[in-house]
Amino acid sequence: MDFKKFGITTPKELMNYFKANMKYGFKYRNKIFTDLEPDFQQNMDKFYKLRLGEDFLKSKYGVCWDFCVLEDEFFKSAGIEHKCYFIESLLNKNDGGPTHTFALFKEKENWFWFEYSWQYYRGIHKYNSIEHALDDILTKYKSFYDNKLYAVKLYELPKFKRRVDVYEFVESCTKSKRIK
Repeated sequence: MDFKKFGITTPKELMNYFKANMKYGFKYRNKIFTDLEPDFQQNMDKFYKLRLGEDFLKSKYGVCWDFCVLEDEFFKSAGIEHKCYFIESLLNKNDGGPTHTFALFKEKENWFWFEYSWQYYRGIHKYNSIEHALDDILTKYKSFYDNKLYAVKLYELPKFKRRVDVYEFVESCTKSKRIK
């Protein structure tokens, strides 16, 4: 994808593009689903498909998974060292809980957390090391859920070349390299 045609050449420009043009949620057959609706997760389980590249940007709506896959594509095309991650959480031994994806990129000697979709932490956050970034993000994630999650696992985000549904996305992520 040619990010330059959207005026995006730096991480800051990508964040500004998201802020000006994108919203949290997803589209299915021209219907918009947002996380403000009580049945958002049920609708996501039924209708959601990962959006890729320009298709995602044209839809104007995405969840953290869509944003992170595009961020990965941007950092790769810009030649910026980066890593993308998937957080899986469990509510108890049998029930899955909330998930999140995010990107880290390196600039000079520092790592930066690029976060758009988790509105509470939206922005670009600087860290001394990748380990410090991951520890801080996982601490914030657990705290956000009042430390009531049974388990939290961190995986490298795999590469996606086609649109997948919720179950295929999670299954692909949990089969990738586990970090913590």
